Amino acid sequence: MALLRPGEHPKASGAHPPLPVLPRCPGLRGYHQLRDDMRGLKFRHAADALRAPVPAAAHDAVFGTLPKARTDDGFRVLDGLWFPARGGIWERVDLPFVRRARGRWLSSSDPRADTAAAVVDTLETLLRDDAMGLRHLVLWEVCCLLRDGGERPGEAAAVALGVHRSEAGQLASAVAAGFPAAGPARHAAETLNDVWPGVRLRAAERLAARLPRASEYPDGPADHRLAALVDGIRARSDEVARLSADGASAEAGGALRTAAGAWLGALRLARDDARAQEGLLRVAALLADDTFTPADAKVTAVTDDRAVRLTWCAPERGSRLGDVSYRVLRFPDGAPGLAVETAAGETGLASVDGDAPVGRPLRYAVVPLRRDRIAGVPRVTAPVLLTPVVTELRGTVVPGGVRLRWRPDPAAAEVRVTRSGTGADTGGWGESSLVRVACEHDRLLDVPLAPGTYTYEVRCGYRDPDGDLVWSRGVTVTVRAERWPSPVEELTVRRHPDGERVTIAWRPPALGDGLLLPWPAGPVEPGTDVSDLVGRVDRIPATAVGAESHVELAPAPEQRVRVTAVSVLGERAVSGPSLVIERPAAIDELRVRRVAADRAELHFDWPEPAVLVRAAWTDGQRGGERRVARSAHRAGHPVVIPVPAAECTVTVTPLPRPDAVAITPAPTSATLPAAPPPPPPPPPALSRWTTWWRRPWLRRRP
Repeated sequence: MALLRPGEHPKASGAHPPLPVLPRCPGLRGYHQLRDDMRGLKFRHAADALRAPVPAAAHDAVFGTLPKARTDDGFRVLDGLWFPARGGIWERVDLPFVRRARGRWLSSSDPRADTAAAVVDTLETLLRDDAMGLRHLVLWEVCCLLRDGGERPGEAAAVALGVHRSEAGQLASAVAAGFPAAGPARHAAETLNDVWPGVRLRAAERLAARLPRASEYPDGPADHRLAALVDGIRARSDEVARLSADGASAEAGGALRTAAGAWLGALRLARDDARAQEGLLRVAALLADDTFTPADAKVTAVTDDRAVRLTWCAPERGSRLGDVSYRVLRFPDGAPGLAVETAAGETGLASVDGDAPVGRPLRYAVVPLRRDRIAGVPRVTAPVLLTPVVTELRGTVVPGGVRLRWRPDPAAAEVRVTRSGTGADTGGWGESSLVRVACEHDRLLDVPLAPGTYTYEVRCGYRDPDGDLVWSRGVTVTVRAERWPSPVEELTVRRHPDGERVTIAWRPPALGDGLLLPWPAGPVEPGTDVSDLVGRVDRIPATAVGAESHVELAPAPEQRVRVTAVSVLGERAVSGPSLVIERPAAIDELRVRRVAADRAELHFDWPEPAVLVRAAWTDGQRGGERRVARSAHRAGHPVVIPVPAAECTVTVTPLPRPDAVAITPAPTSATLPAAPPPPPPPPPALSRWTTWWRRPWLRRRP
């Protein structure tokens, strides 16, 4: 297609005029928010917002929010933004036009009036900044709508969006020739103004790298607004590179303050430049370690359990405290590139980091800001090592030693306990000593331990980046180990021939007095501390016979008794072995009833405190048994046993618990009669022929 050359008339040459130059960005900061507001008001583009309702005519005719197509052929946008006016003339959209549109929205009864007026306010601001800004914005929006409506937008689509017919064809052709479709490139063009101009240089560079092709220079239609933005980004990037090189060179030469100034200048121009921030923090840490650094230029860090508390001095003289805010960064010592922000916008002179990692040296940098601009070289702390100590450390005296419990920090990899003290006995503890004691992660049982006063120190170990352990400061507790009696080793039981008594004997413990106590609670392990129970339970009188002590017990029927040997020394007592003695009641009123030739049903009263009963039967040649549980008997289930048809004897015996010494009553027996013989079989039935043949007259002789 031939293009029109300068000086040629289109009708004379037959050439086509060149396609209009389309914008490559909306040229507006906050474009996405404005677009969402207009979509919420059902406006397709900014031109719809500028078409405010006009006052009603004198004959009360209703005028809609948008002109009718037969009276309004649309707006022109290729050479400025124009709307049709009375008398067939075109009215340019300028500042008075926008103000009148805002006034008509505010005076209308449309429910969208207030929100639409706010949108027009934004458009007025855009027009004040750039006389062609509204034309640029409307043209961008119309191009986006045409591109999103189809691959080959036509003149009719542009007219439907409100474009005048004289420009609709050219505009649609220009959009079809190369306007970017929806995607990352268009999104970058729409958001670049939100980032640049500003201090986020690297973010602006990333957006500029995704801009649509032919959006900058010279191989296609250019957008002078976008070109100016890209030129500014490139110039700023060159300046930041120069300052970064100066900072690195000065740092290598040992001129730390010169290097800090260069890195600070680079970071002021590019707040999101990771290399500039890393260089500035690295040099600031070296300045903090310099002995000639003034004390008021340092930051004090104090560790408090899992938190780090920072304090610093007020800014230099002549600055008011409210003018400066602070941004606090935390980074591992020697790795400023891993800095993270712990506080932003601090207006005071202190900050608390409650989420600091443990076990590795850290540094904190306090960056002064004035009106969101870095006001000076950050102040950096000395290395801070957070190693939380154990909490809730307590010691308890136990037989033979002490028990410690504590709560370690969840990040602790290891716990170490050391003991120091002086024992009262001479069994290897005649002098003061310092001993490491094996422990679990949250407890320690130190036995055997000679009587005396001991001090335990508990430390937590944390893994540093190299895998080594870094230890916390120690937390101490002092416990006094006491002399405890020795447990009774064994209890022996002998049943009397009368079947109603038992004798319990034991040898006295090696240390302390041995007692036998009725035990009201459940069984305990031998060697358990029972000092609080000894005074509340009456001992069973014992008789000493030679080197042994004896106790005779005669439990009543239906009684279970638990006794425990206890060793007592002063106010301390420990448990020894235990015994359970049972004497089940005799089984009364045993009744046996045969319910079938091979089964019988038993009825009896349960012999407490037995938990099992054995039901056995024998006929002199064969026999069997069944065990009945107390729970089944109490539930009312009948006790049915298999028996032979012959006469047999059924015996019921209570069974003691396996861990009990039983005084067993005599078993109870009952005789089960033999099953009655079966009835004789009925005579066989006779057939009709046999009955007829046996009639008397047929058997009579002639």
